[in-house]
Amino acid sequence: MNKIHRFSKSGIEYLDYSWGIFSGCHNWQNGICGGGKEFRCWAKSIATRFVGLYPNGFEPTFYPEAINSPKQVQKPSIIGVGWVGDVIGYCNKVSERSLILQTIMQCPQHKFMFLTKNVDKLDMWGPFPNNCYVGVSANNSAQYARAAYWLKEVEAKIKFVSFEPLLERIRPKAWPWQLFPEGKPRGICDWVIIGSQTKPYRPPKAEWVQEIVEACDKAGTPIFLKDNLKPILKQNNHNIYSLPEWAGKQFAVTGDYSLAPTNPHPNEPMRLLRQEMPNG
Repeated sequence: MNKIHRFSKSGIEYLDYSWGIFSGCHNWQNGICGGGKEFRCWAKSIATRFVGLYPNGFEPTFYPEAINSPKQVQKPSIIGVGWVGDVIGYCNKVSERSLILQTIMQCPQHKFMFLTKNVDKLDMWGPFPNNCYVGVSANNSAQYARAAYWLKEVEAKIKFVSFEPLLERIRPKAWPWQLFPEGKPRGICDWVIIGSQTKPYRPPKAEWVQEIVEACDKAGTPIFLKDNLKPILKQNNHNIYSLPEWAGKQFAVTGDYSLAPTNPHPNEPMRLLRQEMPNG
């Protein structure tokens, strides 16, 4: 698989592969990123480190030689599109967007995932093919409000919000009418991801995460809690599987005992972190 140019296996929990058809963005310069002065963009660090693959650094760049890479993988997979950058926000040529969408339609066995902070640019791409997951990043309440507004206008089968990194409490009073309408389990959001800032590590408060999870459960929306949340969710410092009931599935339910501690406390439930995927 390493022979496929700009197409490689991904270390992100919910992706199988990363399709490097596009890289770079100007989100930091434009004030769109909300991580503060200590925040280090992992995508920019990759582009800076691998100068052979990213000769333009973190300047928005389209790589036409990678356009057919997903076709070389037959096994149904989840593929991140332009993950080292913001392809939605900065792939501005109609011809380039058309090539990307044509390839996606020619690979119906795969699911292609888009993630952007430039929610106002989504209308230039739609309608998306049915095998696309289209998501918006939200670090704080202001970004969440914009995400909720623009997602309503997106033409895509699967739409989601990624609260990664979650940097402040998202006010729950907004949930019923913005993201998860009452009585509409498949409202304007089909999936939610929550994660921590990692470099430097700046985790959210557990109660912030719990509020979002409970809102998702109320609406019947799948939730994906990233592994980097485990340090704040575990209830026993000696056992990473001592998760609260709302954050994990008991081993007895999953039937998976392979990761269980060798000497768990007899009264302590062993749980796997909830990492649910959307249907469709």
